[in-house]
Amino acid sequence: MFDLIQDAAANPNFRSFVFWVSLFVVGIGFLQNLIYAWCIPQAWMELNKHSQREDDYAGWEILRSRSAMPISIVVPAYNEANTIRESVMALLALHYPDLRIIVVNDGSSDATAETMVKAFNMTETYVVRETETITHKPIRQIYRSHIYPSLLFIDKENGKKADAINVGLTCVRTPLFCVIDADSLLEPTALLKAVRPFMETSDNVIAVGGTVGIVNGCKVENGQVTDYKLPKNFLARLQVVEYIRAFLMARLAASRKGSLAIISGAFGIFRRDIAVAVGGYDTTTVGEDMELVLKMHRMMLESKTPYAVRYVPEPVCWTEAPESFKFLSNQRTRWQRGALECLSRHRKMLFNPRYGRLGMITLPTFLLTDLISPIAEILGYMLMIIFVCLGWLDVRFFIVITALIFSYGVLISVLSLLLEQDEIERFTHPKDLFFVLITAIVENFGFRQICSIWRIRGLIQHFRGMKPTWGTMERRGFSVSSD
Repeated sequence: MFDLIQDAAANPNFRSFVFWVSLFVVGIGFLQNLIYAWCIPQAWMELNKHSQREDDYAGWEILRSRSAMPISIVVPAYNEANTIRESVMALLALHYPDLRIIVVNDGSSDATAETMVKAFNMTETYVVRETETITHKPIRQIYRSHIYPSLLFIDKENGKKADAINVGLTCVRTPLFCVIDADSLLEPTALLKAVRPFMETSDNVIAVGGTVGIVNGCKVENGQVTDYKLPKNFLARLQVVEYIRAFLMARLAASRKGSLAIISGAFGIFRRDIAVAVGGYDTTTVGEDMELVLKMHRMMLESKTPYAVRYVPEPVCWTEAPESFKFLSNQRTRWQRGALECLSRHRKMLFNPRYGRLGMITLPTFLLTDLISPIAEILGYMLMIIFVCLGWLDVRFFIVITALIFSYGVLISVLSLLLEQDEIERFTHPKDLFFVLITAIVENFGFRQICSIWRIRGLIQHFRGMKPTWGTMERRGFSVSSD
């Protein structure tokens, strides 16, 4: 192999090719680092708009005055018979004055439907639905609880997650709706905090995203996280740092400019009228959450209607992270394919001045950091190794450059963690804070490179035209004790 590389190095065409590839790698790396350097102060300024104490006080004032906008929670469920009762009870216990809950059984093969009907004393009912702009698989039956009149249960044929959400959306009659997974947990005051941008600004907010936290390792009682601790599983612990960086840096910075392009499918609140007007969720992509947000952006921009999409860091939706490389790799590959599908469908907006900051900054930045950068990163590592083997790069210089690259990655992770701890203070145990700092350093040495490889795999699958699929993930369930 080394002889082949040496022979190729003597070819002028190879040298020219290597030069242009190297220029591409250096240019992409420089732009990405510039973006990260810009995001940190932007995220800090956005996070410091309201202190945690002010948010708590304002939330309780909204609850006391009962002035909060009515909201419906849509819960798509598939084969959740073992946990559906506890999940719904946790939702019913949320602190919110005007809340409706719509659970949609997406053709489960287990006893999800029977469990819901029996546990909540439900009987068949009729509901007027919005059917003009939203299509979905047939509904078998709709039920309402005699114990909790605000609880609706819809049993339908299997059509996957987006189709189940669409069914729930046709039954929503409140101005706002929220979508969460059946196996996720909302903090008791999450809705009170997330709904504030709709009520307190004049920016015509059409969607709000909240933070998704990893529940692995936490103590959960009665559907609530009562004690936050780091996961014992190291792979899940790496994802804690990754989530903090993704949510508290990139999304806060985008939210400051009102052009957030991604709201996690695990927790987001939307204006019902806008979501219905764009046809609801797309059932032909695995990136249906990003697809909906982009459609809403596009509609508002094309109609020249002022609006904003915000991110509020304090409300937290807890979800379980994969604890094996098999399921994590499937998840990341799926995320990459979903993002590519969305960018492909909305490529008209890329670098198009008609779509303002979204088209000229937000989407190009996403294209760079999430889709192009993984390729450039892996190419960069390969080129440095080749240069050292050919003697084109001094070993000492190679070590210095590598140290600088990894140090910058560590700096970004640690700054994101400090940003989170300064305002939200989720890590109350000194031991957990120490270990998460160590994890923020360690994740740059191998884990981030593996994630880039998974992203490249998603890129290849997308361009090969592989059929989208959600796949499965092994779940261990919420722990009731952390001792």
